[in-house]
Amino acid sequence: MKKAAALLILTLMALSKLAAAQSRKIVRAEVPFEFITNGKTMPAAFYTITVSGDSLLIRSGKSFVLAMSNATWLSQPAVATVLVFHRYGAHYLLSGIRCEGQDRGYELPAGKTEMELQSKNATEGEIALIAAAK
Repeated sequence: MKKAAALLILTLMALSKLAAAQSRKIVRAEVPFEFITNGKTMPAAFYTITVSGDSLLIRSGKSFVLAMSNATWLSQPAVATVLVFHRYGAHYLLSGIRCEGQDRGYELPAGKTEMELQSKNATEGEIALIAAAK
């Protein structure tokens, strides 16, 4: 009985660690342009983005921002890990992340800057930047 209880405890511990590891993703990307996310302008740099649930920690060196995302379901799993930006003239706004092999994406809601640009009828384009997932 003690062996069974110990085995059950070890199994539950292993499963909880596995679940925690699966719910957290790390994405790395070189962003060659300045961009805006969650109201903060981020410089062109190499970024590490930690996805945990619906929260995104976007950081490079001493620059960082925490953003909340909305889950979006894709019609098929993403074929590559990408950062998606909306472009309005010279302004780039991080709008989402897709992780290779997953049918769930992370969309960032339009912020004040994006809404202002839309109200001015700025021409919008979309750019996907290939990233690496860990």
